[in-house]
Amino acid sequence: MKRIAVLALILLFPSPVLAWGLKGHTTINRLAAQSFPADMPTFTHTAAAIDEIATLGPEEDRLKGAGKSWDSDNDPGHYLDLGDDGTIDGVALSALPDDMSDYAVALQAAHTTPWRVGYLPYSIMDGFEQLREDFAYWRVDAYGAEHASDPALRTRFAIDRAVRELLTIRDLGVWGHFVGDGSQPLHVTVHYNGWGNYPNPNNYTQAHIHSPFESDFVDRYVTTADVEAQLTVAEAAAPDHLLSQNEVATTTASYLEGTAAAVVPLYRLWATGAFTSGSPEAVSFTAKQLARGADELRDLSALAWRNSLYASVGYPSQSVQQILDGRIPLTEALLGTV
Repeated sequence: MKRIAVLALILLFPSPVLAWGLKGHTTINRLAAQSFPADMPTFTHTAAAIDEIATLGPEEDRLKGAGKSWDSDNDPGHYLDLGDDGTIDGVALSALPDDMSDYAVALQAAHTTPWRVGYLPYSIMDGFEQLREDFAYWRVDAYGAEHASDPALRTRFAIDRAVRELLTIRDLGVWGHFVGDGSQPLHVTVHYNGWGNYPNPNNYTQAHIHSPFESDFVDRYVTTADVEAQLTVAEAAAPDHLLSQNEVATTTASYLEGTAAAVVPLYRLWATGAFTSGSPEAVSFTAKQLARGADELRDLSALAWRNSLYASVGYPSQSVQQILDGRIPLTEALLGTV
């Protein structure tokens, strides 16, 4: 029931309320793609790939309104109602269950569901795992296209590689939307559109500030240069093993915790009128959050690429590393299509 006001606005106006807006999501995806580390595959660095990744940034918001079933299932994947105690109705962000099924079970104690309180962490984790598997198949395709002894099989791997490149860019661009949502403070809090019916000793605004912050303010005052200036140096560390579910969850939780820490500063800044006037402090604050999204998308994409070496492909499942080492014969079964 607490999202009735937001849903009412969506119904009243033909244009959907977009998280970070078209400009914000496009900026996050483009800056991330432009700063991919050199060791990522060449196809991810092309101008066409960067343009596509940027264009797909707002895609998951464009699809809102596709239908009741689609919206009900997917809209909660954009947010997380994180309380001031650092939990989602008793489920600690720092101790997320391994998957949505376990998350749903954990939330039963509070008589709620992921579709009421949001499941943004799982949108991010799912997308990471999908991208990692995309890269795993690409590695094997690229190897098979060069090393398969049968010319017909080399052609088969080459065709699959070309298709995989298209799929990978598409998956990365769409997933970037959820990573971007994770850098918007109002997407990771119960105070998502005004402080709401919670203890409010500082008298933070009850006004609907969500869209004015993420869309109106960004469109009017924040430039790509502002965001680019806030980007950090890419993280270089890469584990020499397939990341466990717990490791992926910990990385995701740490990112979202950082965003949640910006909720109160946002409300404090709002109270000063900084967002109405477009003050340097408000621009810097917002650019920093957008840059955090770009940093995270860049780093997670690079991590998915590097970690894909330790993944498995095909049916039955085979180790990518062993395939590339020549310890497993190249067959069509590695494509997972037979």
